[in-house]
Amino acid sequence: MPPPSTPETNEVINTRMSFGDHLDELRRRLIWAIAGLVVATVLCFNVGDRIIEVLTTPYCVAMERLGFDPRMVQLNPIESFMEYFKISLKFGLVLAAPWILYQLWKFVAVGLYASERRVVKYFAPSSIVLFITGAAFMVFIVLAGVLQFLIGISTWFPLPSHQSFMYKLYGPREVAQATSQPSLPPLDVPVLSADPPSPAEGQIWFNAQSQHLNLRHGNETYYFRMQRTSDRQFVQPFFSVSEYLGFVVNLALAFGCGFQIPIVVVFLIAVGIVKAADLSKARKYIILIVAVLAAVLTPTPDVGTMLLLMVPMILLFEVGLLFGRMVERRRTP
Repeated sequence: MPPPSTPETNEVINTRMSFGDHLDELRRRLIWAIAGLVVATVLCFNVGDRIIEVLTTPYCVAMERLGFDPRMVQLNPIESFMEYFKISLKFGLVLAAPWILYQLWKFVAVGLYASERRVVKYFAPSSIVLFITGAAFMVFIVLAGVLQFLIGISTWFPLPSHQSFMYKLYGPREVAQATSQPSLPPLDVPVLSADPPSPAEGQIWFNAQSQHLNLRHGNETYYFRMQRTSDRQFVQPFFSVSEYLGFVVNLALAFGCGFQIPIVVVFLIAVGIVKAADLSKARKYIILIVAVLAAVLTPTPDVGTMLLLMVPMILLFEVGLLFGRMVERRRTP
């Protein structure tokens, strides 16, 4: 005896496709998705310098605050190009994500019931928005503080005493002779709070804000970054382009995934897997799970970065629980 007919089963039967039609449809959707990714990647490649500027500005801020020269190193001839291309590709994937998901939706929607289509229709855009919000929150708010803390750890390594170092290297007699040399006459270099607007040829000045010793020559300004003797340290932080950008992208992915908490909570309540009251009662266990997830997702071992992800995840869990209660009330007859 055939199963009873319903509007939803009739909808699926009326749109049923053959295996060959499915393959043709899959190929067509893949072509459109890849074309959208290529276009988005080309667009991001054209503005890649601005994207990299946004990603590296927190690094420059942290290095300047700690008194270091904000530069990076290139470890092989193609490293910068490959990182530029990978950043363009990753941001192109984010930019093309709605279009790619739309093509995926057009392919799978044929085999879904109307209720399942409504769930995907509401959850997919919200997931993309939350992911981008989490990544932006990390780059614009969290990253500078995290970098300042991590780079500042280099100051924990003590620098050997200069006096003891000189005695072991040269001996007491040589050190005594060096310290008994007459002092040099003072060099009259003006100390300015900002660079002069129109420096003259051969002019030398010290910028107290940037700590740069500047020289004007041939319509160009040359500078040398000065460092206080009291700030000398044993470990000097230098980062490669690939290591830094990889660190930032991984941290952005972690925050983007962490911001999916409301989607998960509302989905579990909407499909009836769990009730909002049960989640509310298990709040202390969920906070523990969120702490473990934050520790796993963040690529750094420090507690500060984990808390910067954990606290928003807990707040977003409460937001998801609030919307979940609203879904339950609408579903209850």
